[in-house]
Amino acid sequence: MDVTAAALQLYGLPPEQFTAARNQYVQQAKDAGDPRAGAALKTLRKPTLAAWLANTLVRADPAGVDELTELGEQLREAHRTGNGRRLRELTLTRHGLVRRLVLAARTQARNQNHTVSQETEQRLTETLDAAVIDLSAAQLLRTGQLTSALRHVGFGVVNETGEPADLTPVPPRVVRSSTAPTVSQGADKPAAKHPAGPAGRRTSTARSQQAAAQRTRKAELRGRAEQAERDYADAETERAQAQADLDAHEHHLADLEATIQHLTEQLDQARQQLRDNQRRTRALAVELNRTTRNATAAQQRRDASQHRLANLDQ
Repeated sequence: MDVTAAALQLYGLPPEQFTAARNQYVQQAKDAGDPRAGAALKTLRKPTLAAWLANTLVRADPAGVDELTELGEQLREAHRTGNGRRLRELTLTRHGLVRRLVLAARTQARNQNHTVSQETEQRLTETLDAAVIDLSAAQLLRTGQLTSALRHVGFGVVNETGEPADLTPVPPRVVRSSTAPTVSQGADKPAAKHPAGPAGRRTSTARSQQAAAQRTRKAELRGRAEQAERDYADAETERAQAQADLDAHEHHLADLEATIQHLTEQLDQARQQLRDNQRRTRALAVELNRTTRNATAAQQRRDASQHRLANLDQ
């Protein structure tokens, strides 16, 4: 049996049909005398709903998935070269393409009577984003045989406009109208110098105090940004662990379903064997009764013959 072709077909099925179809393939492999193929097929895991949506996209919109992975190559190149303008353009394209693919997946799911929750949609979005960011994730997506959603943390960090972001949080620029320079009517004239003396010293002191206050404010904002970054990292770690736990649980459920299916098949076979043996037992009992009657009749005939013979000898 062609295991690769069978797996490709299995991962295109809705999740609720996966286990039964897989077990059928396993049985076919056994019937064909190919235990190695049967063992390989038996290890295939039922996909989560988000993974199935991604697999469906690969089949329903291969051009869109190709466009997504090619966009990833362009984004990586733009990030390597630090081309901020190109990053901004590609980031907008990426968001639009991911939204379109997610909408297409929702439509495919609805056509097959599946409801996509917000959480499942988020996992599909993360899977598509991972394919953009990471080449290995892109290759895995394009196989159309995902068993679980994907997620990528790292690569390059960009801000909301697509510009490369520093790893250290950068405090926002503080704009104060009171410090804005006054533009004279003659824009090309040099600014007038502050007069010397007490007034000048007061102006200089005010500027020094304002600069010190601004530095303090920047330090405070930087500290808050760093704390927010740590809080986010902790929360993200917890979320990733929760997702991993859920995926593991779903896979465990899939394995239990497969085990139940296998045991059910064994129970059905045992019941059939029991019925066959019961029929055979009844047939054997009938045969025993027939042979017993024949033996009894033969015994009676023998006894009668011996009795007549004994009478002649007297």
